[in-house]
Amino acid sequence: MNHNFDSSTGIFALGTLASTDDLVADEIVRHELSVDARKLGWVRGQGSLADAYRMMRDTWIADRVVWILAEGEAKTVDAAEALLASIAWTDCLYPGVPIRIDISGQTNWLQDTRFAQQLVMDAIRDQAKIAQWPRPETNATFPGVRLVVRFGRGQMEVGVHLTLTPLSQRGYRLDGGIAPLRETVAQIILMRLGLDRLNPAFILDPCTGSGTLLIEAALRLARRAPQLERPITQLSRWVGLESVVWSDLIAEATQQVMAPGIPLIGWDIDRFAIERARENAERAGVSDWIQFVVGDFRDLTPSDVSVDAPGLIVANPPYGERLSAGESLGGLYADLGQMARQFEGSTLGVVSSDPELIRELRLRPERKWQMSAGRLTLELMRARLGAQDAKSPREDAVIPTPVQELLNRLDKNFERRKSWLNREGLDCYRVYDADLPEFNVVIDRYGDYLHIQEYLPPKQVDVQKARQRRHWIREFVPKHLGIAARNTVFKERFRQVGTTQYTKRDEPFWIEASEYHLRFRLNLTTYTDVGLFLDHRPLRRRLGQEARGQKVLNLFAYTGAFSVATAVGGARQVVSVDLSNTYLEWAMDNFELNDLNPDHYGFIRTDVMAWIAGPPDELFDLIVLDPPSFSNSKRTESVLDIQRDHGTLIRDAMRWLAPSGKLYFSCNYSKFKMDLDLLSEFSMQDITAKTLDPDFDRKPPHLCFVVQHADHDPSKVSTKMLSSTASKSVL
Repeated sequence: MNHNFDSSTGIFALGTLASTDDLVADEIVRHELSVDARKLGWVRGQGSLADAYRMMRDTWIADRVVWILAEGEAKTVDAAEALLASIAWTDCLYPGVPIRIDISGQTNWLQDTRFAQQLVMDAIRDQAKIAQWPRPETNATFPGVRLVVRFGRGQMEVGVHLTLTPLSQRGYRLDGGIAPLRETVAQIILMRLGLDRLNPAFILDPCTGSGTLLIEAALRLARRAPQLERPITQLSRWVGLESVVWSDLIAEATQQVMAPGIPLIGWDIDRFAIERARENAERAGVSDWIQFVVGDFRDLTPSDVSVDAPGLIVANPPYGERLSAGESLGGLYADLGQMARQFEGSTLGVVSSDPELIRELRLRPERKWQMSAGRLTLELMRARLGAQDAKSPREDAVIPTPVQELLNRLDKNFERRKSWLNREGLDCYRVYDADLPEFNVVIDRYGDYLHIQEYLPPKQVDVQKARQRRHWIREFVPKHLGIAARNTVFKERFRQVGTTQYTKRDEPFWIEASEYHLRFRLNLTTYTDVGLFLDHRPLRRRLGQEARGQKVLNLFAYTGAFSVATAVGGARQVVSVDLSNTYLEWAMDNFELNDLNPDHYGFIRTDVMAWIAGPPDELFDLIVLDPPSFSNSKRTESVLDIQRDHGTLIRDAMRWLAPSGKLYFSCNYSKFKMDLDLLSEFSMQDITAKTLDPDFDRKPPHLCFVVQHADHDPSKVSTKMLSSTASKSVL
């Protein structure tokens, strides 16, 4: 038992990621300590408790350091209880300090980790009762000391976690942004790439994100202990801590700090990411040693490094599980490899969870490693950059037959619509709408930008085949359409449930798009929809032509595209109603973009269903009712189901309509059926066919009706509505 904390030699263990125990063992040896055992994700060393605290202070790789109190056989519950009872808990713990117990591993009698936690607490409480202590309590959220129990092969190890939080939490990264890289994983990457022996003339991260790779490299080169900023309040409060003076250990490490001596440079196209990286570097104390640049790595040349000697280029670019903002992943990796080839003689390291993306680099790997990080299995590739290491250029790659069929369909669609596009002067339109079952994607063009959404494949579709098709789309489609990879955004589109349509997914990627004489701000990344429904182009045109001198009410206004169309068309009043502040502010931006002063128009943030159910305080000549198919919100108790609620919505909205006015009702629910009672109450005409342009004629994405008061049209129901094909599918 390791109870004589001041002088005895005992066992400590370092917990790490799987397949990295060799790196942790090397760290122990470099501290001139002996390795007791190496297990999967668990490396044991021998030394004093002070040695264990130094290892905790200095380890770059381990997530935790545990001082072993006892170990032994635990094949039965009785054996485990005996081992726990053998520990002199009152010699290790303080009275009144809340305890957290972490259980790992497996044994045949343990079905629930809470049972093992209870065994530990029972042993502690039995001894505390004898010592007349207050009853020890657990607190998993705010513990004062953390205990660790690890099972394996019939054995049990019991120890004290020297820190209250993981060692990967260095304290400098408060906001890592999207898909941040853990600090310990960054160190694993740097060690696998051989940072300690390469002596690079520079280190360059072309996709720096929150700066973790460069910050960790700077800390390592500067010999600045990774736990130098850890306060004593983040250490477990137990008797063993009395044997060391944490401030002395910190002072000891501080004397070793030195400047890295080489330039460290990080580029990222996202200025917000660069701002985070600079803030993180400042908190880590390495900001003077790293240069962060807002820029596209495709523009990088050796002159930007200002060092004419081989260096280390290390990158953690976006991959499949990470969200990409405006990037074609296959094309991005190909461009990364192309950029890196300029640095002949340097070493390139790239990490990704997708081996297919690694291959897109078109570089011959010198070495590959695999490691687990959370739920991902990452692949790290190291390549020596030189002409002999480059594979054949991607431009020479043979286009696979299925891809050629997709590209042929894109050409066919364009040829069929070319005269219409030229006549209308449009550069925002749907290019492809899941025409081929093998490529279940929607491709929209917004000027010089592409927005590609993939529908999730059915469960019966082979995952690898789906992934291959995804890569083909990303590699070949933007190039075929003449769109730069950096101007292409990819998303997965799934069935909208509740508020998921409006859930944030990524940092904003704003562009401006034109439609005839109208301008709109679009956000290609943050939400499922970008802020403009292309299929409503004809309806916006129609409303703009009818709006002059009219009073217009836009319900469920979203980003105000209908409102802008009618305001530009000369409406004397336009009121936009929506529950979302975000979308109403977006709508105001669209007004300003079209030289319209938002102060001269109405914007009402409220629950639309509740608002129109109230007494009308004025009547409108044109009302646009374009609700979502389903919607719920934390800001309102009501839940909108368009099939169930459309009758109530239309009846309530019609109370706000002037006697000779028109209400345009649109619905995108594919199984929609009109409430037949409405046909006897109002004059109604199905104009769906008139609200579809050629880019949406393959499968209409919406239904559209003009509704008027019955006394305005004696026939009440248009014969076109009763006879049209569209109406038969919905009535």
